[in-house]
Amino acid sequence: MMKMILVFNKFTGSYIGMTSGIDYERNEVNFKYKVREFEPDTHVWEGDYDNGSLVMIQNAAVVISETELDADCQDKVFREYKYYHQLNVVYGVLDKLLAAANVSDAEYEDMKTYIAAIVANNERYKTAYAAQDGYNYLDKQAERALLNAQLEGGLHEIMGRNMHAGVPQ
Repeated sequence: MMKMILVFNKFTGSYIGMTSGIDYERNEVNFKYKVREFEPDTHVWEGDYDNGSLVMIQNAAVVISETELDADCQDKVFREYKYYHQLNVVYGVLDKLLAAANVSDAEYEDMKTYIAAIVANNERYKTAYAAQDGYNYLDKQAERALLNAQLEGGLHEIMGRNMHAGVPQ
C-alpha cells in the first residue's frame, strides 16, 4: 500500500489527479486533497471530491470522448483519402465542371461515399458507447465541461495547459 494524495479542484470538486504520498507544501487556495492508502497499479479514483471513490482498475468505467472518436474517424478518412488527394479529386471535378455543365465523376463519388460511410459509422460508435455500461462516453460538451471544471479558478495558469488538436477549444 502506498500513501497517495488525490488532488481536486477546490471550487468544483472535480478530480484532477494523484501524486505519491510525499509531504510537501500544498496549495490550499486552488486545490483540495484527500489522502488514501492504496496501490495505484490496481486502483484508481473515479468521480469527484464529494461523490467519488477508489475502484479497482478493471471495474472502472472506460472513458471514451467524442474527440477521440472523431480523431479516429478523421484518421480513417485520411488513410484512404489524404488532403491532397481530396483536393485533387475536387479540383478535377471543378475542372470538368468548367468544361462541361453536366459532369459525373466516379472517383469523387467514391470519396464522398467513403467519407459518408465512415462518418455514419462514427455516429454509431458514439451512440453505442453512450448506451453501453462500463463506458463513460463524453461528448464534446461534456468533455469541455469536465475540462472547465478541472481548470476553474485559474488552475490552468498554475498547472499550465498543453493544448493539442484533440481537445475541443
